[in-house]
Amino acid sequence: MKKLKFALASLLFIGLCSVVSAQPTMMKHQAKGVSCEQCHKSAAPVAAAKSKTCMQCHNYPDLAKASAEKKVALNPHDSHAGQLRCTLCHKEHQQSVVYCRQCHKNADDKRFDMTVP
Repeated sequence: MKKLKFALASLLFIGLCSVVSAQPTMMKHQAKGVSCEQCHKSAAPVAAAKSKTCMQCHNYPDLAKASAEKKVALNPHDSHAGQLRCTLCHKEHQQSVVYCRQCHKNADDKRFDMTVP
């Protein structure tokens, strides 16, 4: 019986940990009243939102223009790779990344030192 209680307690702990780790690290969408379901199209999200969903609120050409106005060395929204999937860089549930660094790995190349919200 003790083993069963321990097993159940362990499962509960693991379940709670997964819920906690699934909480957004960037609260921008929630602060604007956007629910998880609006982006993920599911009450219980299991995958990243699709870029098509992002584009319902965020316009790619406008993002490219706004990025250009920031006068960064490179415009990540005007890339030689075309319009990349939003979630390659922008992460709601973990630290965002500069996806360009997947190929452009030279740490001395300051053109890729960008802040990604």
